[in-house]
Amino acid sequence: MVIKILMALFILFLLALSYNLWYHSDKKFLIYSPDENTTLKSAMRITSVILVVISVVGVIILLVGGEKANFITLLLGSLTAAVFSIYLANINR
Repeated sequence: MVIKILMALFILFLLALSYNLWYHSDKKFLIYSPDENTTLKSAMRITSVILVVISVVGVIILLVGGEKANFITLLLGSLTAAVFSIYLANINR
């Protein structure tokens, strides 16, 4: 039961991150301006959509799958956020 609650919180975190990325794809994001960098804008929107898809899959796994299946959501969500973070760190290089 505790794992399901924690996974639900993780899925909410993924959705909040997705909303934040989509919302700021037209505004200033940290120190970057997506309006000036269309590649960043595209990366933000693609990452946002991927996070929503992972969240939907995570909800399905949460309701239908076992406790070990929740690892899929954790792995995919974490890898997606990590890849975007690495891209963001190397944007000016």
